Amino acid sequence: MLDSKRLERLANLIRRHSRNRIDREDLWRMFATAFPARPQGSEERHLFLEALNALKRQGLLRLPPPRSPRWDRTLGPAVPASVDRVSAPLPGRDNSWRSFPWHPALQWVPDLVQISRQRIEFLHSVHEAMVGGWLEKPAPLKYRSLQLTGDEKGLTRLVSTQLFGPGRLSLELLGCVREAIPLAWESVSDHPSILIFENAGPFWCARQALGKMSAPPYGMVGYGGGKSFQASLKHLLTIGRPLESIFYVGDMDSPGLRIAEAAHHAAAEIGLRQILPAPGFHLAMLETAGRFGHAKGWPAESRGTPIEPGSAFLRGLSLDLQERILAIVNSGRRIPEEVLGPDEMEVIWRKGVNHP
Repeated sequence: MLDSKRLERLANLIRRHSRNRIDREDLWRMFATAFPARPQGSEERHLFLEALNALKRQGLLRLPPPRSPRWDRTLGPAVPASVDRVSAPLPGRDNSWRSFPWHPALQWVPDLVQISRQRIEFLHSVHEAMVGGWLEKPAPLKYRSLQLTGDEKGLTRLVSTQLFGPGRLSLELLGCVREAIPLAWESVSDHPSILIFENAGPFWCARQALGKMSAPPYGMVGYGGGKSFQASLKHLLTIGRPLESIFYVGDMDSPGLRIAEAAHHAAAEIGLRQILPAPGFHLAMLETAGRFGHAKGWPAESRGTPIEPGSAFLRGLSLDLQERILAIVNSGRRIPEEVLGPDEMEVIWRKGVNHP
């Protein structure tokens, strides 16, 4: 059976809609707002159709004719792709938020000078969630946004409004977790260090080689995933492993060095150890490129912005290595880190040139 309070909420949303013909997207958004705890799949469509038929019987709206193309028949049961409202024009200004018995955490709401109907609906959702205890268990931001607004990006848009700020709403109050992008890593020893590669091939080679060593010089091997590396750094704070050293190896080109530079600064901002270059790997990349007949690197697809000497990330290398790398990168050429295969990595570790 339909919850009468939820149905009335859907009716109010439809009455306040700006157009008489309401399309599929707005219909489903209002339905999700009015019925946040609803089934999925065909049961959801049954509930949706039942709610619309109930409002039709109340004289609030008209459904399309049975054979009209304005029905979504992709799944069962068929549901309207749009409906026509037959209610009176929009009511006058709504000041009900001033007298509503808000949850203690929302006692600031009546002090608002003015507020849109859409935001009043959102605050009612928050009130119900707080009263019902829905926010006590932390949840990802987009899940909470769907729960409270019916739109996965709705909360992100509301964060910059008057509803959020000191003494008002916050993502923490709503139990939102800003999930970090996962960083792939594998343990090879108990050493408090990690060696992270920009690309998957070298990550695989290092994982295989270190896994066969009796005393690997690193504790973990990580895969940065290119440009996503900076965004995944927070994941390292959640893995429950001590990290005294973080080494990074990426493509020797303008984009690769900029990824490393951005990550170097981002790590300091979130309290991670400094991200350092791995000198033995950078030297091995230069030497291997020479053996492959490309001592000056391969032509880059685009030249990119020149890298200035004194880059914070490159300062972890000797001046000679810095100069050799910048000469290649700023000439519009590159050395991919994929020149490092299993043999090259074993030589690096056998020489002990990059042990943490």
